[in-house]
Formats: sequence, structure tokens, C-alpha cells
Amino acid sequence: MSNEKPHQNGKDANASITAGRAGETRGSPTIIGINGVPSVRRPNTCRQTISTATRLNNYATGQQSVDNLHKSTEAKSHCSETRCKGSFMLPNVRTNTQPRPPQDVLSHAQDFIDQYYKHIKRSETDAHAKRLAAITESIASTGSYQLTDQELQYGAKLAWRNAPRCIGRIQWTKLQLFDARGITTAQEMFNILCSHLTYATNDGNIRSAITVFPQRTDGQHDFRVWNILLIKYAGYQQPDGSVIGDPASVEFTKICERLGWKGEGGRFDVLPLVLQANGEDPEWFELPKECILQVKLTHPEYDWFAELGLQWYAVPAVSSLLLDIGGIEFPACPFNGWYMSTEIGCRNLCDVYRYNLLQTIANKMSLQTTSNLTLWKDRTLLEVNVAVLHSFQKARVTITDHHSASESFMVHMEKEQKLRGGCPADWVWVVPPMSSSLCPVFHQEMLYYSVKPSFDYQANPWLAKRNGAAKSAMRKGVTFKGAAVAVKYFAHKMKEALKQRFKATILYATETGRSKQYAERINRMFSCTFDSRVLCMEDYDVVELETETLILIITSTFGNGEPPENGEGFARHIAKLVRENQGDCPKVENGGGAQAPRLDCEKYCGGQRRPSVAEHQLNNPLIESMNDQPLPLSNLRYSVFGLGSTAYPHFCAFAHALDAQLGMLGGERLLEIAEGDELVGQEVEFLNWAENIYQEACDTFCIKRQDASDMVMGTVPTAPDSSWADEKFRIVPEAEGVRATDPHMALYRLHGKQTFPCKLLSCKNLQAPSSGRATNLVKLDTSEEEKLLYEAGDHAAVFPQNREELVEGVLERVDCALSPNDLIKIECREEKDDNNKDLNNKWVKYQHLPVCSLRQALKCFLEIAKPPPSQLLKIMAAYAIEPTEAEALVKLGRGGNKYDNWIYSQYPTLVDVFDRFPSLRVPAALLLTQLPLLKPRYYSISSSPSISPGEIHLTIAVVCYQTQNNDATRYGVCSNWLGSIAESNIVPVFIRKATKFHMPEDKVAPMILIGPGAGIAPFRSFWQQRRFDMLRLAQRKGTSQDLERLGDMTLVFGCRQSSIDNIYMSEMQEAKAEGLLTNVWTAYSRDPDKPKAYVQDLLFQNAHQVFELLSRLRGHIYVCGDVTMAADVSKVIQSIGVDVAKMSDEEAKYWVTGLRDENRYHEDIFGVTLRTAEVTEQKRRESYDIRKHRQSPTQTQSRERSSDNNNAV
Repeated sequence: MSNEKPHQNGKDANASITAGRAGETRGSPTIIGINGVPSVRRPNTCRQTISTATRLNNYATGQQSVDNLHKSTEAKSHCSETRCKGSFMLPNVRTNTQPRPPQDVLSHAQDFIDQYYKHIKRSETDAHAKRLAAITESIASTGSYQLTDQELQYGAKLAWRNAPRCIGRIQWTKLQLFDARGITTAQEMFNILCSHLTYATNDGNIRSAITVFPQRTDGQHDFRVWNILLIKYAGYQQPDGSVIGDPASVEFTKICERLGWKGEGGRFDVLPLVLQANGEDPEWFELPKECILQVKLTHPEYDWFAELGLQWYAVPAVSSLLLDIGGIEFPACPFNGWYMSTEIGCRNLCDVYRYNLLQTIANKMSLQTTSNLTLWKDRTLLEVNVAVLHSFQKARVTITDHHSASESFMVHMEKEQKLRGGCPADWVWVVPPMSSSLCPVFHQEMLYYSVKPSFDYQANPWLAKRNGAAKSAMRKGVTFKGAAVAVKYFAHKMKEALKQRFKATILYATETGRSKQYAERINRMFSCTFDSRVLCMEDYDVVELETETLILIITSTFGNGEPPENGEGFARHIAKLVRENQGDCPKVENGGGAQAPRLDCEKYCGGQRRPSVAEHQLNNPLIESMNDQPLPLSNLRYSVFGLGSTAYPHFCAFAHALDAQLGMLGGERLLEIAEGDELVGQEVEFLNWAENIYQEACDTFCIKRQDASDMVMGTVPTAPDSSWADEKFRIVPEAEGVRATDPHMALYRLHGKQTFPCKLLSCKNLQAPSSGRATNLVKLDTSEEEKLLYEAGDHAAVFPQNREELVEGVLERVDCALSPNDLIKIECREEKDDNNKDLNNKWVKYQHLPVCSLRQALKCFLEIAKPPPSQLLKIMAAYAIEPTEAEALVKLGRGGNKYDNWIYSQYPTLVDVFDRFPSLRVPAALLLTQLPLLKPRYYSISSSPSISPGEIHLTIAVVCYQTQNNDATRYGVCSNWLGSIAESNIVPVFIRKATKFHMPEDKVAPMILIGPGAGIAPFRSFWQQRRFDMLRLAQRKGTSQDLERLGDMTLVFGCRQSSIDNIYMSEMQEAKAEGLLTNVWTAYSRDPDKPKAYVQDLLFQNAHQVFELLSRLRGHIYVCGDVTMAADVSKVIQSIGVDVAKMSDEEAKYWVTGLRDENRYHEDIFGVTLRTAEVTEQKRRESYDIRKHRQSPTQTQSRERSSDNNNAV
């Protein structure tokens, strides 16, 4: 809302209300009126600020509230015991420009910092204490200090929240900050303010914003905006004393003319900006027309209204106030809201000391104006306001009416009463100048006081310049034409200013590194126009969320719709925020006991979400705010890109959850969530989203956008400025004496994971020799690694090595002057001078890989067994000598379905690419800088640390399969490597906690364990842990009754044949005999002596027992295995609810969902394995159909034309 009021030319119209009722007795609010009916007095506006709670009455509702917030103010009231200044226009004006004494600055600083750290819920922490200590030290040495970006943004919002004269404060959390504290000249001030106005105008969808210029230092070098408003009409005084234009602007118009400005003499000439930088003489600048949105005023019924030629500007931007935050004063801090209609219709157009159009319009309406009894003024005023509302709505420019504004303020006041114990308010200013007693604010008592941070009135800057200073500044001005030239001249500085103002944070969470690659690629695009940065979610300080302007999120989904490990902390924080602000985030058990907030990812898989800000009512933004409490992310714009596989039941669930809940917290969704399916079209979807979000972000922040396609199509960056160019990278030998980096330290630097060197104890194939397949029990020695801790259900991540034949095959096709066994160093050419690239160029070490040889890099650190990324193929095309091969590589490099089909039919290794394109040879530097990193492989741990201390057991199905055309054999990297290395070889390992798959903390709770094939892996650790629990109980008590305190454990296992792949048959039989397993149900799918069955069939056959265990006994169900099996099990459990409990389908679905919410339905899911080609192909077809349905024809054509309309490779 605007605070636009006449500055010095007269009192607020509300003052007449006070004067007109001055004879009423204030001490008694109610008197007996005619016929004994109670008559309500106007509320008392002159309450003294005292140290006790103050009761405030609402005479319309009869309710009473208590204000305690005023007790926190130290400001003296401008009223006394004998007189009230409540109706004064400017009761307190700051005339002293000298800075505060250091002791006062420190006192204010401590109070504000305490408020800030309480707000971010870090009060009385080490960070809080360190910040106060740093501020104290700075004030002691310099007399002042600098606010952080986050503190400034919070302080500016809080100052608006504390502004007692603003009726639209309910929107205080949505204030956009432009931090201009780094500027030094008036020209830079002008550039920033032009961008401020462009952003705020937003084609009529007005956005509240504030620009903060440098703080006051010694009082002699202030930055000031001389204008009262950034946009205001001139007032030309005529010789006869009349005024053309706005009479309230006469004095400032004369000042502008003395400075050299010449207006056109019209009624609606926009005044120039007069800006003072660093205490120097002011300079004036003509505002470009594109920065000024004006609305022609018409009436819905009176056609003649348009003939009056009236108009008004859309953005009310107050620029004369001082911002006071934590003892720091900012004399230049223009800010804007949007108009309430009466500010234009009543005050600006109809006040007698403004445009004074009441008589003119009344005559046009043919009203009798000679007598007040006709109420001609009221009737005219009403129609003028109707015209204003009609015109702004017709032009689709944001505005609110005074009734909605009043209602929103009452909601705001009630919320503030609950949140802070009070709400400072100036009744005289808050009550609208029209229909006053019809508005609820009229009947509400209010307490007028000042709390910090605050916006304060200050003396006009020209008063200090009158003694000679203005004369020296007479020629300092820039015309509209000159402004255009200046803006062009300062274009490069404008770009820097844009970067400073508009920050973009790109967050990613990943298990494999793909999300990070995409994040770095889109950062290359955004860094051209934004001050962008890329952070992993685990490295992001979540406190910054409330001060972010733009966030892009790129994340995968792990397991059963859960966040990746490096996104779990961020997910918990979002869940906590939602719970605090919405109450819509259920508590779930974490491992059986502790309560922890989490994102309910499954709930949002269907795309449920809160409407974005852009979808709210355009012309009355207060209506939506009335229904919501202040939301912490109201100032945030965001977009989410999810990576996943439609083979999983909860595709991109974590991304959907973040997208929905950021909206619930008040964020504005710039684009609908986009999904990248690894089975088909992931690259195309990312390119579409990247281009669209870049363009949308530039439009949102009013930035001229660059061509996005070339930027996003570049190679995958792996470090700053890592885009490939042949002359940019080189390989040189390492200096003598330099040793290869320790392998575990190398892995830590590459992946940020502390690995543990574990010796291979044994690797035994559990399947029969006649099987033709292999499932290995791998045992690792961890006895020397005391910090390697795990629980039953956790995962072990293993860093493998590539097969020797692949490494040799690649070495044969790369060009490198050095031996593949020599230690090498990658260097990148660093350019220091953009104007002369031949100067100051030097080679610097490229910090991507550790010190190693080319052979070791290909064997241990780089991914060569998977298909190369499409971007890499595009680069490699330049090194193919044969033109047809180069053309084919270019086509594959475009991504799309051509690339996807090639991958899923052949799944080629890097060696296969070289074999397919014989003329291709590439520089070694290309592979070393552009190949993806070799990622760890995750396996469920099959041992209990209590039973097998100093060891980790893994149950690993060895991956070996034929491609679709049976023309090549593919080998799983890690499973085959573990099966090929000798005992005592070192295996790098780290532990990934799987807290959602731990055994119940309540050991009485029964469990159903479902794991066909290698899915039995974690359950071996379960029954081993149960053996330890039983032994411990037996040692403590020694009675069978105590042993019965352990819940039943039913294992449901599935394999092909009992004699071939029932891999833990003897152990299961032994466990059942010992009472570790209550039941063992085994399904055989290909046993000639047994009926064909799957684990789902066994569950249904034992439906009553399963339902009893899950429902009455509140047991837990654990599922581990293939996604298809897991989905089928979920359906069977639902069908059991229908069949046994006679639930409806919908009730059964909610029952299963409830099991998940209560953390009693646990899943540890593999993706579709490469051996199940028919399932993979089906999923790809389904995913392609969905993607094609979602895409608009334009999107489809823009991406598919370049990839699908070409000949097959």
C-alpha cells in the first residue's frame, strides 16, 4: 500500500474528522442517544504509551484486545498529558543529520540482532554471540557496522510491518529488496531506480519493492532522493497565483527548474528525479517513459469522464523517508506498494489543495452544488472513486478499494496481536477518507507508537543546500535523450548492478551426480544475467531461504520417494516450516520412536500444490492475504526440475513435494514442475525447462534476456569455467617428487565422502553351479575402521574400478604425448583480459582430478562403462575424420529419442563408441575434463554388527546380460569387480544410513519381511540382529517369558528353484529352528515340483494373518527388491484390506497410506534391472506417451525436430 500523503501543503483529510468531533467526551465511549439507543463514539486515538498493557476496544464487535508490544518502544510520544498531536501531519521530523553516538548505535544494534536471531530461531546460539561480538568490535573501532544482506532484508520488511500509518501492512513479508549500498554516483542511483520502477510496475501487476542506498556515515556524505515520490506530477504556478498541475508539487517544481529542468507546462508532467550521492550537489534525471505506467481515467457509465483528460501513475513510490535499522540510518530508501483507490480519487484529485476537481466533475454530473443538503460532494466523490477503480481494473493495474483494505488491516491487526502482542497504528491515517464509519477500522481503538526498525520522516534535503549549494548545481542535469545515452554508456555497469540486485540460488540433491551436472549447466546460463550460485542442499544454510529472491531446485528422488542423502536436512527444514506455518506435515516415527518432521513425498506425487502468486487476483492483492498468515517465503520465486525414473512407483516424488510445499510457504512458482525421466527424454525435458525458466525469470525480474539455447546446450561443467575448447586444456607431467594422491583422499575430494579401506575377506557364489547366474556373498574386513558404524538395514556404498579391457580399449583411442602410467596434471588456460586475450594468459592447474596417471583416472575415477553423455558425443564429433561418422555423432549429441533409443538398445560403453566410429580419436584432456565421475554403488548390508563385529557382509547379484540384439555382453561394474579381485584387496566403502528401513525400536512389534532374490539381503541382517537380541535377553533374564517379548518375524522369500537359487536356505532353516524367524514362506516361480508362485501370491494366501499383524498388532512390513515387485506387493496389501476388512478400494488405499505415514510400511527398492528388458521397454513407452502428452506442440517441435527427423544412426 502507498503511504502517499500531502507532505507540507495541508493536513490529512482525516484530520477534519478529528476536528469535527472534537467536542465529544473522550473518556466515555458510549452515550445514550435518541429513544435510549446506545450511540458509539469514535475510538480514542490519543492513548499515552505506558509501561503497562493497554486495552483496546472494538465498538462494532464488542471485543477487547490487549497491546503489550508498545512496552518495547523507547521512543518518546509526541503527545503529552495535556495535548494531543494525533492529527498532526508530521509530529516528529528528523532534522539532525549527525550520526548516532556509538553507545546508542550499540544499544539499537543489540536489540535488532536479538530480534533477527529470534526470528531465524537461532537465539542465544554461538552464531548469535559471535555476531554481537563482531558488531561490538566494529562499533568500538569505527563507530558503526555493516548489516548483512539477510539482516538488511529482514530489517526493511520489519520496518514496513512496524509502520503505524500504513493500512496495507498485511503484505509486509512480500517486500522485494534491492541492495544498492555499493553504489557511489548519482548516475548509478538513477540506473538502480529505473530498474526498481520497471520491476515494481511489472506490466501493471504491481510488486512492492524497496531500494536501499548507502547508510549514513558522518552526516556530511548522505545519499538522498530529493523527490517525495519517485513518480509525481509537476505543479506550475502561474502569475495570477493559479497552478497548472499538482499544487502540492509547486515548491519542488521550482527547485527542479532552478536546477535546469524545463517542463512542458502540462497538468500531468512527471517530475525528474533529483538525486544526491555521497553528500555532493544534486543531479536531475528525466525518467524514461517505459519506467512510468499511467492509467487514463474513464467511467463505466459517464462517457464524458474521458473527455476530462485525467490520468494517474500506477506506482506510488515514497522516496523521502529514512530507514532506521539496528542503529544504522539509511537516508535514501525509496519503496513502493500499490494504490488504495481513495488515495487517488479522494485525496489527489479532489482535495482542495490538490487538483480540486470536485466542482468541475459535479457540474458535469449536473448536480446542484449551491447547497450542502444535496450531498453533491459525497455523490461526486463516489463517482470519481468508481472511475479510478474502473480504470485501473480495465487497464489490469493493481489497486485495492478502501473496504477491502480496511478488512485486511483488521485481519492483520488480529494476527499481529497473536504473534507479537500488539500492532502500532495511527487511527487518523488508517481510517479511509471515504465511507469512514462503514469501514471496520473506524470502530477499532488503536495505539500509536513507534518501534524499531522504522521508517521516519526527515527534513527536506534542499533545506541544507539553499545557502549556495543549489546554485553550483544549476547545470547538473540529464534530459530524456541524455538519459538514454547515459544508460547505454553505463550498460556494462547496469549489468553488474543487475547481478548485485537479483541473486539466484541453484540447489541440487543427488545420489549419482546427474542433478549436480544439470545444476552447473543451468548456472552457466543464469550467470550471464543473474548473480547466481550453485550449492548442494547439504551445504546450504536454510536460514537464507527467507531472504532468497530466486531459487531453482534440481533434485533426484531416492528409493521410495525419499530425498537423496544430501537433501535430507533441507527436506526436514522444509517440513518443519510447513508444520509451523500450515500444520500440514504429519509427524512420523523415525526408526521406531523419535518424532521427526518429514516431507510427505507420496502425497504430492499427483501434483497437488498451492496456487502461485501470479494466479491470485490481480486487481486486489489484499484479499488472498486476509485468508493467510504471513508466510516465510512470500518473497521467493522458484521452479523445480525433478529427475527420476518412471520405473519407480513414486516418480520424482521428492521434487513434487518440494514444489508443493514451497508454494504452501508462500513462494511464487514461476513454472510448473518439470520432470526428467531417465528412461526416455530426460535431456530434452531439461533443455526445455532450462530455456523456459531462464526466459520466465528474466521477464519476472525485468531483465533483457540473452539467447538461452546455446548456453544450455553446452557441455556438462565439472568445475568453474570447464566448458570444452581444444586450446583451453592441456596435459603436462607432474613435477618431480610429487606423489599420487592417496586413493581414499582422492575419493573424498571427488565425492565429499569419507571412505574406509576395507579388506576383501571372501567372495562366495551362493547359487548352484548349474544356475548360469551368480549371487555373491561378499565379506569385508572393517576391524581396523572404528569409525565405520552401521545398523541392520543400512546401505554400504562401494567405489568400484573399471574392467581392464575397457581401460585398455580407451587408451588405444586417445592422443596423449605422455605415457599412460606417468603422473599427469591438467592445466586450463586462464584469461585475464577480455579485451586482449593474448595478454596475461596463463596456465593454471585444473582442480578436477587428483594427482594420478591417465590409466588410474580411467580405471578408478571416471565412468567409461556407461553410455557417454550426449553433450560429450557432440564435442567428440569434431574429432571424427570420417564425415559420415561426424554427422552421426552430431545427431546423437542432440539428445532426444534418437539418443535414448540408442542407449537402451545398445547401452554402449565408451569403447563401444570408439568401435562404432573407427575414425574417431580424441585428446586425453577431453575425457579427463568432460567424462562423468565413476559413482559408488549401493548395497543393502546383510550382516548385523552385533553378530559379525568388524565385518560387513553384502549380498550382490552379479550383473551380466546381452543387449537387445544379442550382439554384445554388458557387465555390471561393481558386482563383477568384486567377483574378480583377490582376497585382501582393498575395497573403498562408506555407509549410507537408511533410517526408514531400520528395525522397529519397539521390539515387541511384529514384522513381515518380503524380499525375493537378492532382495533378501537386508533381512539376513535382521535375523542376525534378532539372534543378538534374544541372546542378550536370555543373559539378562533367562526365562522364556522374557523371550516372548520379541515380536514375531515372518520372512516371505521368492526364487526360481529350491535347488538352484534359494541362496540362504540353510540359514533360514536354522533361524526358524532357533525361533528367530516365526514363519518362512517361500515362493518358487520355476520349480518343476512346485506350483508357480510369487511372493505376492503367498501374501494373499495368508491374507488374514497379514491383516491381523498389520492392523490389530500394529506390525511393520518391509519390502526389498525390484520396483515392479514392490508395486505389486502394495496392491496386494490393499486388496487384503478389501477382502479381509471389507474396505472400499479408496479406504484400502488410505489404509496403506496410513501405514506409510506411521512409518510402518518400509521399502528398499531397486530400479528396473537391465536384465528385465521387456519391463524396461514397457516403462519407456509409457513414459514417452506421458511426456508427449504433457508437451505443447511448440515444445515438441522445438526439440524433437532437431533429433527425430534425421536418419537413424
